[in-house]
Amino acid sequence: MSLINLFKIQFMGNSVSAYILCFGILLAAGIANRVLNVMVINRLKKVFSKVKNFKLRTMSKVIDSLRGPLSFLLYTIGIVIIVEILNIPQIAKKGAEHILKIAIAVNIAYFLVKAVDIFIEYLSPYVEKTESKLDDQLLPILKKVAKIFIWIITVAVILDNMDYDIKSIIVSMGIGGVAIALAAKDSISNFFGALTIFIDKPFQIGDRVQIEGYDGPIESVGLRSTKIRTLDGTLVTVPNGKVAESIINNIQKRKSIKNMYTIGVTYNTSYEKLGKALEILRSVLKNHASTEKYWVYFKEYADYSLNILVAHWCKYTKYEQFLQATEEINLEIKKQFEENQIEFAFPTQSIYLENAEKPKS
Repeated sequence: MSLINLFKIQFMGNSVSAYILCFGILLAAGIANRVLNVMVINRLKKVFSKVKNFKLRTMSKVIDSLRGPLSFLLYTIGIVIIVEILNIPQIAKKGAEHILKIAIAVNIAYFLVKAVDIFIEYLSPYVEKTESKLDDQLLPILKKVAKIFIWIITVAVILDNMDYDIKSIIVSMGIGGVAIALAAKDSISNFFGALTIFIDKPFQIGDRVQIEGYDGPIESVGLRSTKIRTLDGTLVTVPNGKVAESIINNIQKRKSIKNMYTIGVTYNTSYEKLGKALEILRSVLKNHASTEKYWVYFKEYADYSLNILVAHWCKYTKYEQFLQATEEINLEIKKQFEENQIEFAFPTQSIYLENAEKPKS
């Protein structure tokens, strides 16, 4: 048997030469893929990765992300050609076409998902430079939402190419969606609550806030909830829907901490010493580094003391710093009162006894 006749031998409806040609096409696709990866992608990636400019360095990741989709594209083209060359049943050919369409759609979706990762990574350095830490929380959420959207569109395209009636599916989903929306109304409320937080920015990550009776710094903001680390050390999870509807007291944003109290001196304090007490209090508060402003006034004659009202606005907004400043002020007041023999009042009661014995007649 001659070589030419050997090539003409039929097997499953196709000649040996047709199978050899198909093998050659796959081999050519493999060689082209190898050349593309080694000669083009690897070299370009190496060049861009050495560049100092961040934008150009990002290009190396873009090029690297093309590796998988382009390889798949080359083999897909080869398989499409093979399907056209081989004599296969129409049903099998149609099934192969559907599989190829699905594979192409998934490949494109994969590339878009990788592009989202690269885009988010590209934005990250710029977001880190902003004062708001909420942006750092927002990026991962945007990445998840974008990827989910890509895959939903991909599934819709695949169903459409498989001759499914997308409109009827959407209508069915719409009817079922109403029921799902009703069942998941809290989740939807929390999602829109998260959007409200990111847009309005009533607080930043790390800010100490009071929400729903809880007091502490914000640890994180997610799609469903906001986490607060209370002053007791516990972690409280508050649904974003509640956060958006609540009155938020952002303690971190205060410019100072007001401390108001009363200092009482004894009733036997002379006029001169009372004046000296006022002078000491005003001097101590005025000269302390933490003072933003202060009030010191002789306010009232109380039951057992002469009361001096003291109001001090401390510009140290971190609570421990505020306590340290308050301690320093109190110790200095105590010291100077003792040096000037000014006595602090404390609850006392004087009892006067009247002789009730009747005089002798």
